[in-house]
Amino acid sequence: MVMTNLQRWLLYIGLFAIPYLAIVTGILRAPVLTKWELEIQLLPLVLLVLFGAYSASVVLYRTFTFNDCPLAAKELQEQIALARKDLKEKGFIFRD
Repeated sequence: MVMTNLQRWLLYIGLFAIPYLAIVTGILRAPVLTKWELEIQLLPLVLLVLFGAYSASVVLYRTFTFNDCPLAAKELQEQIALARKDLKEKGFIFRD
């Protein structure tokens, strides 16, 4: 059985949310949990900020390392020229 990315993320969220909610609502009690109560309550916010920083860094990295394809650009320009020529033959007037 293959998991989709959505199923995988929902699994991760569930694995985090169930114990988190048990701790925050007081169902699960331990001395160490009361000692770290504020940090545990702020954990989702911290994780959200970290996820945002990770997402931004991935987008920036992939933007800066994007490969140019000069051959594909040349081919596309040729196709555009052919399309323009074909449209002119059919009576289309371009405003250059």
